[in-house]
Amino acid sequence: MKKGSFIIFLLALLVIPSTARELLVQVYPRAKSANWWFNQESFSIVAELNNCYLIKLADTKLPLLQSLVDSLQVLTIPAGKTLFYVQPQNRFDQNYLSQLGTIVSRTAAGFLLATDESALVGLNRLPVELCRLSLEPLNRYPETQLPPPVAVSESLVTQLVARVNSDSVLAHIRRLQEFYTRYSTTESCRAAVEWLKEKLLAYGCDSAALEPYRPNYAPNVIGVKSGRQNPNPIYVICAHIDNTSDYAPERCPGSDDNASGTAAVIEAARVFQDVEFAYSVYFIGFTGEEQGLFGSDSFCRRAARRGDSIKAALNFDMISYGRQNLDSFEVIGKISNPSCAWLVDSFIANARTYTALKPVRRLVSSAPYSDHHSFWQRGYVAFCGIEHDFTPEYHTIGDTIGPLYFINCGTNNWLMATEAIRAAVATIAKLAGAQLPTASPEPDSPGNLPAVYSRLGRPPFYLPPGGQSSSRWQIYDARGGRVATLLKSIWDGQNGSGKKVAPGVYFARGSDHNYAPIRLVVTP
Repeated sequence: MKKGSFIIFLLALLVIPSTARELLVQVYPRAKSANWWFNQESFSIVAELNNCYLIKLADTKLPLLQSLVDSLQVLTIPAGKTLFYVQPQNRFDQNYLSQLGTIVSRTAAGFLLATDESALVGLNRLPVELCRLSLEPLNRYPETQLPPPVAVSESLVTQLVARVNSDSVLAHIRRLQEFYTRYSTTESCRAAVEWLKEKLLAYGCDSAALEPYRPNYAPNVIGVKSGRQNPNPIYVICAHIDNTSDYAPERCPGSDDNASGTAAVIEAARVFQDVEFAYSVYFIGFTGEEQGLFGSDSFCRRAARRGDSIKAALNFDMISYGRQNLDSFEVIGKISNPSCAWLVDSFIANARTYTALKPVRRLVSSAPYSDHHSFWQRGYVAFCGIEHDFTPEYHTIGDTIGPLYFINCGTNNWLMATEAIRAAVATIAKLAGAQLPTASPEPDSPGNLPAVYSRLGRPPFYLPPGGQSSSRWQIYDARGGRVATLLKSIWDGQNGSGKKVAPGVYFARGSDHNYAPIRLVVTP
């Protein structure tokens, strides 16, 4: 190339506008500046993993980032692949992972693996924990203000704690184990989800709904007891009902992982069945946890999009294994963004006051291996309750109920699980404002008749047509007070004075009694 032509070429490069490329960068921050640069608007932090962050940014901002951190690595994800964070058990041969995807990078505790869903069954047969990384920005400014505290009778808390029964807990675990598999994509898991939904309704939830998120996965199930004083603040007790094993998807008993955590949700609902709350309580069974927290990610993503005011989530995952004198219980919360110390400390204080549980307090920068992580991603306060003495039958078909304190099984300490549930009951009772109902329903109100769940959402609600031309629908509030009489089989969410009703639980009952009372849950 001639000299003059080369100069013209350089000038042309100067005038051609450059297009910034978006990069995914793995960053190891300087310890002293970590809190400062986390809040920098120049970067989009998409994941916090043990001792590092994943950040999206334009390549033009890479020099600025380099000046703030100890080290970084630009990651390349093969086209059409999804990034998973894989945390193995000790002495794990990473060659197994190489056969199932591309290892993009690693951290002190795990691997960043680029793969697709066709590899998930193979991954689920290994002793690893999976977290699918959605690479969406973290919520850096979560809502932290709690609603006004509600006085709760100490005698009521003591009474509720005493209701938690070890035989009942073991029965829940055994029934869930009897589903031959609860692998998320199986019909057997769908049957388990339907069973859980019916249990939540039988145990007094105002509503129980299935939340689909992927067509080939069993849905989440969400039971709701709506707050009588204010339904907007929400407290959650949750666990994943799905499981896996080295024989997945065909045979997955999963007594400890995670029939035990699901038993906590069921037992709490049973204990609270005749109790009202000032603020709403959700009882949730997630699916898709073993495939990368799919179900909880879907729930938390939708909740954040709706603006749901979730104040705290108590997540239980593997709580029924612990050899005698080794049966301590870890309560794991995030240090900051969001700060979960207050919830961890509240649970531990209640455990020490009302139970024989041996809690271990752990505050960490991240722990992306169970459904609490999905809440953290959206800025919601949550903790993970998990056994410290880890079962040797993790992710195997040996994860079944054994004798008390037996070593080679999944569930050997339902007594510890019972104590953990008692601490959870005390914590929820105090946070959500538990109280016994005091109002008497009107004579012709739904009362204690079994109700058919109809809809959860915003009015109008369309009701079945009556069997007689003169039939009418009566609308009652949760305490049995009449709200409205309908001339048509449509309720627009207004009372008899034409005013919009407050969010909460209502009942519709037909005057010809052709239908059982129908629950209508009005959301904000």
